Amino acid sequence: MISPILVLDSKEKWGPLPVESVLGVQGVRVITGEGSTRPLRALTDLPRTGGRIDFPATMKPALERPGVGYHRMVKQSGLFWHQFWAFYLYNPKKYVGRGAHEGDWEFVQLGCTDEDGENPVLATASQHHSGGKREVWRMVRKTGRPVFYVARDSHANYFGPTSDVEDTADGRGLVMDQIEWRPFGDWAMWPGRWGNSDNSPQSPGHQGARWHQPAVFHGQAR
Repeated sequence: MISPILVLDSKEKWGPLPVESVLGVQGVRVITGEGSTRPLRALTDLPRTGGRIDFPATMKPALERPGVGYHRMVKQSGLFWHQFWAFYLYNPKKYVGRGAHEGDWEFVQLGCTDEDGENPVLATASQHHSGGKREVWRMVRKTGRPVFYVARDSHANYFGPTSDVEDTADGRGLVMDQIEWRPFGDWAMWPGRWGNSDNSPQSPGHQGARWHQPAVFHGQAR
């Protein structure tokens, strides 16, 4: 399988981590759908009725290599869509005074002609509430692997270094080319939010077309 390379911004402080990293944050709690609060000691403690993970204000940035992410494959519209999801403890990005939130799920996907993922032809990158798309032959590649540039603080994914009023991805930070891509666990379908901010993300399995219809998400991307 050809996996993507993620290149971080030179000032990025929050890197992709395993979901178990939430358990290592001192003082992390879970707020149930009924409003009660309890410590979060294991992912199996996530309430079945949903709720929110509540991180303490003292949470520290974490940036580790090689990094951990999550992989899955969905066949749709004649292609095999290999998705690569990354979890970040915090998204400190603010735009027009809004946007910072606890927890962050972002992903890129490669539409391949084969199930093994050795022949990618299309690529999609999550960018805030939308996404970007490109043919793989038009992408930057290193040793045949597609390269995505991760924006500072927001973790939106781009096809090259970028800087505008919304995002900055200078491409001069850590090169995450040895990420351990793990399978998803049952937590992928947890009906809660991975943070206690108003715009903290839902679990990947509850993100609509991004999860259930990758070809549709690609078609709707810019």
